[in-house]
Amino acid sequence: MAAVLGAVAHFSDGRAAAADCAGLRYISAIDAAAAALDANPPDIGAARARVVAAQREAAPEAGPLTPVIDDLTTTPPDVGDARTRLHALAGVLAVPSGSTCNVDSSAARQTLRDVYASPVFANLDQSTQPSLFTRILNFLGGLIDSLRSTLGTGGSLLLAGAVVGAALAFAAWRLRRGLGSRPARMRDEPAGDSDDPDAEWKAAGAAAARGDYREAIRRAFRSALLDIALRSTMSVDPAWTTRELLGSLAGDGDLLAAVAPVAAAFDYAWYSGDEIGNDLWLQAMARCEALRTMVRRRTPAHVR
Repeated sequence: MAAVLGAVAHFSDGRAAAADCAGLRYISAIDAAAAALDANPPDIGAARARVVAAQREAAPEAGPLTPVIDDLTTTPPDVGDARTRLHALAGVLAVPSGSTCNVDSSAARQTLRDVYASPVFANLDQSTQPSLFTRILNFLGGLIDSLRSTLGTGGSLLLAGAVVGAALAFAAWRLRRGLGSRPARMRDEPAGDSDDPDAEWKAAGAAAARGDYREAIRRAFRSALLDIALRSTMSVDPAWTTRELLGSLAGDGDLLAAVAPVAAAFDYAWYSGDEIGNDLWLQAMARCEALRTMVRRRTPAHVR
């Protein structure tokens, strides 16, 4: 989160050139440092130089890169921990290909306003179709008019009353049925959930092994939430929606930035109804693993 705030500060003060952004340089340096440590053998000197340059771009005094610098300057260097931290940061800060800064969107915004102001889009919020009740009344009125000439006034009124009574009885039956039915859900959560984050993580791997990637993502997300609930003062309610969960983390910017993409992956996998493949599972697993690592590495001083 400190890196993101530093990048935003550079974006907003106008000091970044149009073809080069401090925020993108920060992300690129993290990616390059992670690639240097992934090399065989790891290029520790290049990785350390990239990390120092990235921290200088964002916040010279503090930030999430300080532990990485410490890992790379110790003797011997802790390459494994530094690599884990860099990959976690790279996953959280990933941006779409072709991203840039200082783009003047005023012309596009004005074009969009002109499109919405055109007559073609006028009165979009007004319904042009009569309501169901209006259509029923029109039908009954036409039926009464046609029967009045055949059955006379008295006979047509009796028949119309019977039709109205039948229609009202049918409407009441449908209303009772609708109120008594259970709201539709994409899927019921299966039994067998535990309160052990490690057990849930193993269950996620088992679900992925049998090809049930939707269940695997749910279990991995549940494992991360259990780690948050057990290793911090943050409370997590299973009945919360994603918006309520993220709202409860508003006081911890780092945790919020890490939880948001994980929650989005779970929402899509569990509620979209689309087919979930191995690629989405691997992405969600990496984000959940980075979140669990971050939560488990926190010292008591970081817990709020």
